[in-house]
Amino acid sequence: MSKNIHSTKESNGPQCQYFVLRKKRLCRMTVRPGNQYCGEHQPPPNDCLSDKRIACPNDPKHTCYISKLEKHLTICNARQQDQPPYIEYNINTPITNAVPRILLSEIPGDIIIQVINKVNSLYDKFIKSNIVSIPERAIHAAVAPEFNEADRQESSRRHLRQTSSLLWLVEEENLVDNETCYVELGAGKGQLSFYAHTAWCAGAGSSVLLVDRATLRHKRDGRLRGRGAARLRAELAHLALHRVPAAATARRLVGLAKHLCGVATDYALRCMTSEGVLGKTRGVVIATCCHHRCEYSAYVGNRHLLDMGVTAEDLNAMLGLVSWATCGDGRNRLHRQNNPASDEHLATTETDHSNSEVGCDNNVPDEAPPAAATHEQLKHSLSREQREQVGRRAKALLDWGRKLYLEEKGFNVKLCHYVPIGVSPENVCIVATKM
Repeated sequence: MSKNIHSTKESNGPQCQYFVLRKKRLCRMTVRPGNQYCGEHQPPPNDCLSDKRIACPNDPKHTCYISKLEKHLTICNARQQDQPPYIEYNINTPITNAVPRILLSEIPGDIIIQVINKVNSLYDKFIKSNIVSIPERAIHAAVAPEFNEADRQESSRRHLRQTSSLLWLVEEENLVDNETCYVELGAGKGQLSFYAHTAWCAGAGSSVLLVDRATLRHKRDGRLRGRGAARLRAELAHLALHRVPAAATARRLVGLAKHLCGVATDYALRCMTSEGVLGKTRGVVIATCCHHRCEYSAYVGNRHLLDMGVTAEDLNAMLGLVSWATCGDGRNRLHRQNNPASDEHLATTETDHSNSEVGCDNNVPDEAPPAAATHEQLKHSLSREQREQVGRRAKALLDWGRKLYLEEKGFNVKLCHYVPIGVSPENVCIVATKM
């Protein structure tokens, strides 16, 4: 342990020596000269042993001493500040009555069975033959240098494979053009925008605009400052994109997102199809994820699914069922680390099954099992493979509602599996192009 600590300090300079047990590594924050710990992990001085650290009222992700709270609130990065003109509260949130979220464990088993049967029926009728699997392509030229680095970890390569596939999709749909602003929604550290800029923005009068609600360290777009790249800190629910200078001056807009979480996808779709933006939007390529984080009141496909017979109560249950698709194989992280061979076998098997349900349909019951008294009894009556397929079908149905919403706005839309399941279990992408 001491050897690892020493090497880390030498390579990265002064670093906090607090060991983060959950991540099994040292805290990566820098420290003041002469200190051993960062401000978050620094033990209180002897004369302040009675002082406690509490969660910051502005953002509970960080803490501060009670005695210094008043001063901290005046300088906290998460404090309420004057809003720029492109922030309009709830501009991308519809005015509808919220439906209280009910946990799946609180829904009677017979109701869950009815919803599963409805999901299976609608999937077979509308989606099964209308969701395409994209053939694997060579790694995109913009991504290849980093992907081919000898010391690149496989987990990192999986993210790069997804980025490469999304870049190919944008190009194959003819969405690359001069004087285009590529808007990455929920940009995170900006990896997708970085490679989009590398591939499409050199001397083309094009730019990238990154939008995220959080401030992050080690952002990739830091290398692009002054070269046609801009970053906004904004909630997608409140973003008036037509007032953002980079979008307002561009002739065309293309919306991009990699693993946009739950309700953020619905905010993003409204943002890209809002008044003043829709006329410029040439297309949208969004890889969705975390459907359990969707909200009925904000979901764009409510009316469309209702026309298909999916009620608000059905959708509530579906938001619980979707978690079955990605809840893993039941092994904890330590077990997977100690048995990497079995993990590789799982990834190979999933890749061999491609992105579709071919080879798996026999594991999915055409009808759900007989009514169970409780959610737990129902869950145990289905195999892991059956639960996973029910979850994937429920996720696809939610994305189908988003497809219908975009078609209503004048787009040609398709759902596709853009990478194999072995690369990411969240492998569905919404691809929309203007008719």
